[in-house]
Amino acid sequence: MADPQALCMPLTGLVPGLVPAEVVTIVAHDLRTPLNAIAMGASLLQDETQGEQQKAFMLELIGRAAKRMDRLIADLLETGRIDAGRTLRVAPEPLPLGVVLQQACEEVHAAARVKGQTVECEIQPGLPVVRADRARIAQVVANLAANAAKFTPRGGHIRVSAVADGDEVRVAVADSGPGLAPEDLPLVFEPYWQAQRTASLGCGLGLKIARAIVEAHGGRMWVESEPGQGATFVFTLPVAAEDE
Repeated sequence: MADPQALCMPLTGLVPGLVPAEVVTIVAHDLRTPLNAIAMGASLLQDETQGEQQKAFMLELIGRAAKRMDRLIADLLETGRIDAGRTLRVAPEPLPLGVVLQQACEEVHAAARVKGQTVECEIQPGLPVVRADRARIAQVVANLAANAAKFTPRGGHIRVSAVADGDEVRVAVADSGPGLAPEDLPLVFEPYWQAQRTASLGCGLGLKIARAIVEAHGGRMWVESEPGQGATFVFTLPVAAEDE
């Protein structure tokens, strides 16, 4: 297991408004939760009185916790790369974006259904092919959709949409959550901003990475929101050339 303090130290001098101890505390908190789940699962697996069904559940729990830790570590490394001034690696190629968005809607629908949320996917017919890295754009959409589900209350609504706009395609992920105050809009893409205010929201690295991925494609990302009116995250991708 990597030491949380060692993971964070390359970032501490680059995070506005935070001293090193605060960064370490935030990341240590987010690593401790899945680590405790792994420790608990391992302990129960050693209990010979546990049935096969319970053991299978514990193995699944351990697997999910390990993936969560791996995702956090990957996010920290990518944030360090961004803060060092390096562009994230992307391998763009002609991509039918509608397929990626439809898959993202299907994935978020399963999680949203547990909270009674509805998910709507509105993709413009005949959407042009974009030039993008499929895995990276799927990461962006998954992050935005997960955020929308996180902030949307039970019974709320999430909408993923895409339309052509000149020589680019504009994608939007909207939620029916509490929205953002005007003074908070410039801070949304700052690392650790969410985690400073609500511990359960995680390290707050995902949006910064998502925007960096979009910008590496030559696109833009921004947020539109008003208090009580939900939030809409929007990003653009360039349309692929006709000869590609």
